[in-house]
Amino acid sequence: MTSRVLDAVAREERFDAAVAIFLLRHYLAADGAALQDALGVALAQALEFIATEPAVIGRAGWLTLLVDATAVAEDERILPAVADAIAGLRAEWPSQTRIDEAAASVEACLRASEVVNPDELVQEAIDQLERVIGGSYRPGSGLVRERGGVLLRCGLDDHVRGASALLTAFELTGRLPYSMLAEELAVFGGREPSADAGVAIQCDAARVLCRIAALHDDPAYRGAAVIAAGADYRADAARILAAVSDRALAGSASDAAAYGLARRELLQHVR
Repeated sequence: MTSRVLDAVAREERFDAAVAIFLLRHYLAADGAALQDALGVALAQALEFIATEPAVIGRAGWLTLLVDATAVAEDERILPAVADAIAGLRAEWPSQTRIDEAAASVEACLRASEVVNPDELVQEAIDQLERVIGGSYRPGSGLVRERGGVLLRCGLDDHVRGASALLTAFELTGRLPYSMLAEELAVFGGREPSADAGVAIQCDAARVLCRIAALHDDPAYRGAAVIAAGADYRADAARILAAVSDRALAGSASDAAAYGLARRELLQHVR
């Protein structure tokens, strides 16, 4: 996975934020000296990519990378780029209707509150998350959308990105309804591999399941929250990753990076 990612960076091919995030996490967890030059190149490319990225989810990913990069990089361009990305994402919130885009945008801004304007940004992001998720959630059915007068369950992307944003909202606020709803959405989104879904979103689903499993490890959380009895979310995540491994390693650098990030999340909490 590292070789595939380094090759993509070296050839300066267009990649998504997962590639640079994987490289950054690997740099922080391993002997970073061998990766330092490649990481510097990837961050420089990220500053170019975020300025020209048309997709909301793409810009949200780049914003997350740049926020993480503030821990290791001293490039004076990073914080202005973070501020510009936040402003661009926030400007789109009033007209946003797609759940996956809104959730990704909100989550990236919540994570960015670590370095920029925390109080105002967090509350506005939470309000947007509640508006989008609350408007589509139906108890017992997950997230739904109306088409031709018929309510249809939303797809994997919506449930996974919605659950991930809710988990981040819980981490920042401690409000149990967010994490409990995240668990419900993760269940509706799918705890089994999907032959129709892309590698990256299935890897994101596995990461969400691992985050929920980590919450369940905490006795205090189990005592306070309503959780699904008998669920083994790590086993579910492992099953998803096993099913997509061949496609991930044979595919693009972005797929390999998404798989690597999910594998790291899974193995981090193996007991």
